[in-house]
Amino acid sequence: MQQAYVNYTVENKIATVEFYTPQHNSLPAVILQRLVDAITKASNDDNCKVIILKSGGDKTFCAGASFDELIKYFH
Repeated sequence: MQQAYVNYTVENKIATVEFYTPQHNSLPAVILQRLVDAITKASNDDNCKVIILKSGGDKTFCAGASFDELIKYFH
């Protein structure tokens, strides 16, 4: 099984932020923070004019927040 990741690349003034988590691209806090960091980096880069957010998965773009983490947080 592939591990969770966030990749950030810039080419031709286009930033691509690609993310993946094994559970249908749910967003645990650590991945969400990495996404925020990458998008902030792109928005502060004068050489970047466009940000593309894409999923590394093949079926699901994003399932939203990680329910496992939300349950732990609220209990």
